[in-house]
Amino acid sequence: MASNSGLMNESELMQWILRRLGAPFLKIELTELNLKDAVEQARRWFAAKKGVQKTTPLQVQAGQTEYQLPDGVETVEDIAFMTPAMDISLVFSPFTLIDDKVPYDVFAAPHSIGLYSSYTQTLQYVEMAKRILGAEPDWRQEGRTLYIFPIPKNSSTILLNYKSSSITIEQLNERDHDLLKRYALACAKEDLGRVRSKYSDFPTAQGTATLDGERLLEEAATAKEALDEELALSSFPMGFMVG
Repeated sequence: MASNSGLMNESELMQWILRRLGAPFLKIELTELNLKDAVEQARRWFAAKKGVQKTTPLQVQAGQTEYQLPDGVETVEDIAFMTPAMDISLVFSPFTLIDDKVPYDVFAAPHSIGLYSSYTQTLQYVEMAKRILGAEPDWRQEGRTLYIFPIPKNSSTILLNYKSSSITIEQLNERDHDLLKRYALACAKEDLGRVRSKYSDFPTAQGTATLDGERLLEEAATAKEALDEELALSSFPMGFMVG
């Protein structure tokens, strides 16, 4: 029975591989363990070459700068800070208008500040001031440890955007699922090709038959090379998964 998402689970993928190799009309010299190995090789290939992007919340405590990453988070790629450590824009009250102008003569000559240009310039000064005063939140990952700095003054929740290789084949989008599926087939062809190459001449009632081991090995090598290139081209942009 097909999965609810319309994508194959591991068991369905193994049956698909057998059908693509000629079963049930042909005898396929692969065990269930061989098929599981092919699927696992494909999953590891996808995880190493691309992986998936996910997002998860993390509680940040006031006065704490060091955090252990949650299980499954491997490489943090970006952090969305929910609340800034210091918002000095409140000091300047940028929405206060005098004669339809933002009154920041301290930053620009009075004759040059229109409504939009002065507001834009003010925002630039605010961002610059945050960096100078060390108020702009930042982060650094070292192994399994995440550092938030400057030291948070308030507890809050941040969102971690991260790359993970902890995936199941059902959670991939349709394009990535198809890539993994075809790579698993190539791995199965490689294993089957080795078996049939070892016993290349097979006796039959009509004489000796030559098995297709070498052809399967060539097809597997060609498919893997092509899939490496196809996966590299599909790496950006990547969709986000929440979990």
